[in-house]
Amino acid sequence: MHYSNISASADQALDRFAMKRFYEDKVLPVGQPSQKRYVEYFSGLLSGHIKINNKPLFLHHVIMHGIPNFEAKGGCRPFLKIYQAMQPVYTSGIYNVQGDSQTSICITIEPGLLLKGDILLKCYHKRYRNPCRDVIFRVQFHTCAVHDLGLVFGKEELDETYKDERFPEYGKVEFIFSFGPEKIHGMDHLENGPSVSVDYNTQDPLIRWDSYENFNQSCEDTTEGKNNKKKLLNASCSVQSHKSLQTLIHLWVLQNTFERLCSSFYRQSFDSFGSTLDWI
Repeated sequence: MHYSNISASADQALDRFAMKRFYEDKVLPVGQPSQKRYVEYFSGLLSGHIKINNKPLFLHHVIMHGIPNFEAKGGCRPFLKIYQAMQPVYTSGIYNVQGDSQTSICITIEPGLLLKGDILLKCYHKRYRNPCRDVIFRVQFHTCAVHDLGLVFGKEELDETYKDERFPEYGKVEFIFSFGPEKIHGMDHLENGPSVSVDYNTQDPLIRWDSYENFNQSCEDTTEGKNNKKKLLNASCSVQSHKSLQTLIHLWVLQNTFERLCSSFYRQSFDSFGSTLDWI
Protein backbone atom coordinates (compact mmCIF):
# COMPACT_ATOMS: atom_id res chain seq x y z
CA MET A 1 0.00 0.00 0.00
CA HIS A 2 2.87 2.34 0.77
CA TYR A 3 4.63 1.50 -2.54
CA SER A 4 1.49 2.14 -4.61
CA ASN A 5 0.83 5.45 -2.80
CA ILE A 6 -2.45 4.24 -1.29
CA SER A 7 -0.90 5.22 2.04
CA ALA A 8 1.45 8.18 2.44
CA SER A 9 3.62 6.57 5.11
CA ALA A 10 4.48 3.24 6.68
CA ASP A 11 2.42 4.11 9.77
CA GLN A 12 -0.64 4.89 7.66
CA ALA A 13 -0.20 1.62 5.76
CA LEU A 14 -0.10 -0.30 9.03
CA ASP A 15 -3.14 1.55 10.34
CA ARG A 16 -5.08 0.80 7.17
CA PHE A 17 -4.08 -2.86 7.34
CA ALA A 18 -5.11 -3.07 11.01
CA MET A 19 -8.52 -1.53 10.25
CA LYS A 20 -9.07 -3.98 7.40
CA ARG A 21 -8.21 -6.92 9.66
CA PHE A 22 -10.54 -5.58 12.36
CA TYR A 23 -13.36 -5.22 9.84
CA GLU A 24 -12.88 -8.73 8.48
CA ASP A 25 -12.60 -10.33 11.92
CA LYS A 26 -15.24 -8.38 13.85
CA VAL A 27 -17.68 -6.61 11.56
CA LEU A 28 -17.88 -8.64 8.35
CA PRO A 29 -19.11 -11.89 9.95
CA VAL A 30 -22.16 -10.09 11.38
CA GLY A 31 -23.24 -8.47 8.13
CA GLN A 32 -26.65 -7.31 9.28
CA PRO A 33 -28.82 -5.51 6.69
CA SER A 34 -28.86 -2.31 8.77
CA GLN A 35 -25.05 -2.22 8.72
CA LYS A 36 -25.09 -2.53 4.95
CA ARG A 37 -27.76 0.18 4.80
CA TYR A 38 -25.55 2.67 6.64
CA VAL A 39 -22.63 1.91 4.34
CA GLU A 40 -24.94 2.67 1.42
CA TYR A 41 -25.88 5.93 3.17
CA PHE A 42 -22.19 6.89 3.24
CA SER A 43 -21.76 6.02 -0.40
CA GLY A 44 -24.90 7.89 -1.45
CA LEU A 45 -23.99 11.06 0.41
CA LEU A 46 -20.45 11.11 -0.92
CA SER A 47 -21.56 10.48 -4.51
CA GLY A 48 -24.48 12.90 -4.33
CA HIS A 49 -27.11 10.21 -5.03
CA ILE A 50 -28.69 10.75 -1.61
CA LYS A 51 -30.03 14.21 -0.84
CA ILE A 52 -30.49 15.11 2.81
CA ASN A 53 -34.13 15.24 3.91
CA ASN A 54 -34.72 18.21 6.19
CA LYS A 55 -38.47 17.71 6.66
CA PRO A 56 -40.03 16.35 9.87
CA LEU A 57 -41.38 12.81 9.65
CA PHE A 58 -44.27 11.53 11.76
CA LEU A 59 -44.80 7.78 11.96
CA HIS A 60 -48.45 6.70 11.93
CA HIS A 61 -48.57 3.04 10.93
CA VAL A 62 -46.28 0.02 11.06
CA ILE A 63 -47.66 -2.85 8.98
CA MET A 64 -46.28 -6.35 9.11
CA HIS A 65 -47.27 -8.21 5.94
CA GLY A 66 -47.17 -11.93 6.57
CA ILE A 67 -47.71 -13.36 10.05
CA PRO A 68 -44.68 -15.09 11.61
CA ASN A 69 -45.16 -18.41 13.40
CA PHE A 70 -43.81 -17.93 16.92
CA GLU A 71 -46.54 -19.97 18.62
CA ALA A 72 -47.05 -23.74 18.43
CA LYS A 73 -50.40 -23.26 16.68
CA GLY A 74 -49.11 -20.44 14.47
CA GLY A 75 -49.29 -16.69 14.85
CA CYS A 76 -47.52 -14.42 17.30
CA ARG A 77 -48.00 -11.84 20.05
CA PRO A 78 -46.05 -8.83 18.74
CA PHE A 79 -45.31 -5.50 20.35
CA LEU A 80 -43.12 -2.62 19.16
CA LYS A 81 -40.39 -0.62 20.82
CA ILE A 82 -39.01 2.43 19.03
CA TYR A 83 -35.70 4.08 19.95
CA GLN A 84 -34.42 7.46 18.82
CA ALA A 85 -30.68 7.97 19.34
CA MET A 86 -30.86 4.77 21.44
CA GLN A 87 -33.44 6.29 23.80
CA PRO A 88 -36.89 4.63 24.02
CA VAL A 89 -39.62 6.90 22.66
CA TYR A 90 -42.53 4.52 22.11
CA THR A 91 -43.88 1.15 23.28
CA SER A 92 -46.99 -0.39 21.77
CA GLY A 93 -49.54 -2.73 23.29
CA ILE A 94 -49.29 -6.49 22.80
CA TYR A 95 -51.21 -7.74 19.76
CA ASN A 96 -52.58 -11.28 19.83
CA VAL A 97 -52.56 -12.56 16.25
CA GLN A 98 -53.59 -16.03 15.07
CA GLY A 99 -51.68 -17.29 12.06
CA ASP A 100 -54.76 -18.47 10.13
CA SER A 101 -56.93 -15.42 10.82
CA GLN A 102 -54.81 -12.57 9.45
CA THR A 103 -52.53 -11.95 6.49
CA SER A 104 -51.13 -8.74 7.99
CA ILE A 105 -51.12 -6.78 11.22
CA CYS A 106 -51.16 -3.00 11.57
CA ILE A 107 -49.87 -1.14 14.61
CA THR A 108 -51.24 2.40 14.57
CA ILE A 109 -49.67 5.33 16.41
CA GLU A 110 -51.97 8.30 16.91
CA PRO A 111 -51.11 11.10 17.00
CA GLY A 112 -48.14 10.48 14.76
CA LEU A 113 -44.74 10.02 16.41
CA LEU A 114 -42.11 12.59 15.42
CA LEU A 115 -38.88 10.87 14.37
CA LYS A 116 -35.54 12.45 13.55
CA GLY A 117 -32.02 11.12 13.26
CA ASP A 118 -31.09 7.51 13.97
CA ILE A 119 -34.14 5.31 14.48
CA LEU A 120 -34.13 1.74 15.78
CA LEU A 121 -37.38 -0.20 15.70
CA LYS A 122 -37.67 -3.61 17.32
CA CYS A 123 -40.68 -5.88 17.17
CA TYR A 124 -40.83 -8.55 19.87
CA HIS A 125 -42.95 -11.64 20.39
CA LYS A 126 -44.13 -12.03 23.99
CA ARG A 127 -44.23 -15.72 24.71
CA TYR A 128 -47.48 -17.16 26.01
CA ARG A 129 -47.15 -18.41 29.61
CA ASN A 130 -43.41 -17.91 29.41
CA PRO A 131 -41.72 -14.81 30.89
CA CYS A 132 -39.43 -14.07 27.97
CA ARG A 133 -39.56 -12.35 24.60
CA ASP A 134 -38.17 -13.08 21.15
CA VAL A 135 -37.15 -10.62 18.45
CA ILE A 136 -39.46 -10.87 15.42
CA PHE A 137 -37.63 -8.22 13.46
CA ARG A 138 -35.27 -5.31 13.98
CA VAL A 139 -34.57 -2.49 11.56
CA GLN A 140 -32.53 0.69 11.74
CA PHE A 141 -32.52 3.73 9.47
CA HIS A 142 -31.75 7.46 9.44
CA THR A 143 -34.51 9.94 8.70
CA CYS A 144 -32.25 12.23 6.66
CA ALA A 145 -32.16 9.49 3.98
CA VAL A 146 -35.96 8.99 3.91
CA HIS A 147 -37.69 10.95 1.15
CA ASP A 148 -40.96 9.05 0.68
CA LEU A 149 -43.91 8.88 3.04
CA GLY A 150 -43.96 5.12 2.60
CA LEU A 151 -41.00 2.90 3.47
CA VAL A 152 -40.93 -0.87 2.92
CA PHE A 153 -38.35 -3.40 4.11
CA GLY A 154 -38.42 -6.94 2.75
CA LYS A 155 -37.39 -9.94 4.82
CA GLU A 156 -33.84 -9.77 3.47
CA GLU A 157 -33.57 -6.17 4.74
CA LEU A 158 -34.55 -6.93 8.36
CA ASP A 159 -31.85 -7.68 10.93
CA GLU A 160 -31.86 -11.26 12.24
CA THR A 161 -35.17 -11.91 10.44
CA TYR A 162 -33.54 -12.52 7.06
CA LYS A 163 -32.35 -15.92 8.32
CA ASP A 164 -35.34 -16.78 10.56
CA GLU A 165 -37.57 -19.49 9.09
CA ARG A 166 -40.45 -18.46 11.34
CA PHE A 167 -40.85 -15.25 9.32
CA PRO A 168 -42.46 -15.98 5.91
CA GLU A 169 -40.27 -15.52 2.84
CA TYR A 170 -42.80 -13.12 1.28
CA GLY A 171 -43.04 -11.14 4.52
CA LYS A 172 -42.22 -7.45 4.70
CA VAL A 173 -42.62 -4.48 7.02
CA GLU A 174 -44.13 -1.19 5.86
CA PHE A 175 -43.90 2.23 7.50
CA ILE A 176 -46.35 5.03 6.73
CA PHE A 177 -45.28 8.60 7.53
CA SER A 178 -46.70 12.08 7.12
CA PHE A 179 -45.40 15.61 7.61
CA GLY A 180 -47.69 16.26 10.58
CA PRO A 181 -49.02 14.49 13.69
CA GLU A 182 -52.67 14.61 12.57
CA LYS A 183 -54.46 11.38 11.66
CA ILE A 184 -54.09 10.41 8.02
CA HIS A 185 -57.52 10.13 6.38
CA GLY A 186 -58.39 7.30 4.04
CA MET A 187 -56.49 4.62 5.99
CA ASP A 188 -59.49 2.75 7.38
CA HIS A 189 -58.60 -0.28 5.27
CA LEU A 190 -55.55 -0.81 7.50
CA GLU A 191 -57.66 -1.60 10.58
CA ASN A 192 -57.17 -5.06 12.01
CA GLY A 193 -59.94 -7.63 11.98
CA PRO A 194 -62.06 -8.56 15.02
CA SER A 195 -59.89 -11.62 15.71
CA VAL A 196 -56.98 -9.38 16.75
CA SER A 197 -56.97 -8.37 20.41
CA VAL A 198 -54.62 -5.86 22.05
CA ASP A 199 -53.30 -5.87 25.61
CA TYR A 200 -52.23 -2.37 26.63
CA ASN A 201 -50.64 -3.48 29.91
CA THR A 202 -47.25 -1.95 29.20
CA GLN A 203 -46.38 -1.92 32.92
CA ASP A 204 -45.18 -5.52 32.64
CA PRO A 205 -41.40 -5.39 33.36
CA LEU A 206 -40.80 -7.62 30.35
CA ILE A 207 -42.42 -5.00 28.10
CA ARG A 208 -40.82 -2.00 29.81
CA TRP A 209 -37.31 -3.45 29.80
CA ASP A 210 -35.19 -1.23 27.51
CA SER A 211 -32.02 -3.13 26.74
CA TYR A 212 -30.06 -0.17 25.33
CA GLU A 213 -30.23 2.12 28.34
CA ASN A 214 -27.08 0.50 29.83
CA PHE A 215 -24.58 -0.95 27.34
CA ASN A 216 -22.36 -2.44 30.05
CA GLN A 217 -25.09 -4.35 31.83
CA SER A 218 -26.31 -7.79 30.88
CA CYS A 219 -29.84 -8.73 29.95
CA GLU A 220 -30.91 -9.53 33.49
CA ASP A 221 -29.18 -6.45 34.96
CA THR A 222 -31.43 -4.11 32.98
CA THR A 223 -34.70 -5.79 34.00
CA GLU A 224 -36.73 -3.83 36.50
CA GLY A 225 -37.35 -5.45 39.84
CA LYS A 226 -34.75 -7.65 41.50
CA ASN A 227 -37.34 -10.22 42.52
CA ASN A 228 -38.42 -10.74 38.91
CA LYS A 229 -34.99 -11.17 37.33
CA LYS A 230 -34.80 -14.95 37.45
CA LYS A 231 -38.38 -15.30 36.28
CA LEU A 232 -38.12 -12.86 33.40
CA LEU A 233 -34.82 -13.80 31.79
CA ASN A 234 -33.35 -17.24 31.21
CA ALA A 235 -30.01 -18.20 29.72
CA SER A 236 -31.20 -18.00 26.11
CA CYS A 237 -32.35 -14.45 26.66
CA SER A 238 -28.87 -13.48 27.90
CA VAL A 239 -27.20 -15.05 24.87
CA GLN A 240 -29.55 -13.18 22.57
CA SER A 241 -28.76 -9.95 24.39
CA HIS A 242 -25.00 -10.36 23.89
CA LYS A 243 -25.46 -11.03 20.17
CA SER A 244 -27.69 -7.97 19.82
CA LEU A 245 -25.20 -5.87 21.78
CA GLN A 246 -22.33 -6.88 19.48
CA THR A 247 -24.35 -5.92 16.41
CA LEU A 248 -25.44 -2.71 18.10
CA ILE A 249 -21.86 -1.65 18.81
CA HIS A 250 -20.95 -2.16 15.16
CA LEU A 251 -23.97 -0.10 14.12
CA TRP A 252 -23.10 2.58 16.66
CA VAL A 253 -19.69 3.05 15.04
CA LEU A 254 -21.30 3.40 11.61
CA GLN A 255 -23.97 5.76 12.93
CA ASN A 256 -21.47 8.08 14.59
CA THR A 257 -19.46 8.31 11.40
CA PHE A 258 -22.65 8.90 9.44
CA GLU A 259 -23.81 11.61 11.84
CA ARG A 260 -20.48 13.42 11.45
CA LEU A 261 -20.71 13.09 7.68
CA CYS A 262 -24.28 14.43 7.69
CA SER A 263 -23.26 17.30 9.93
CA SER A 264 -20.45 18.14 7.52
CA PHE A 265 -22.89 18.17 4.62
CA TYR A 266 -25.25 20.33 6.63
CA ARG A 267 -22.58 22.89 7.43
CA GLN A 268 -21.44 23.06 3.81
CA SER A 269 -24.98 23.72 2.58
CA PHE A 270 -26.34 25.62 5.57
CA ASP A 271 -27.37 28.66 3.55
CA SER A 272 -29.59 26.63 1.23
CA PHE A 273 -31.05 24.31 3.87
CA GLY A 274 -31.74 26.98 6.49
CA SER A 275 -32.73 25.24 9.71
CA THR A 276 -31.82 21.75 8.56
CA LEU A 277 -29.51 21.28 11.53
CA ASP A 278 -32.54 21.04 13.80
CA TRP A 279 -33.52 17.75 12.21
CA ILE A 280 -30.30 15.76 12.56
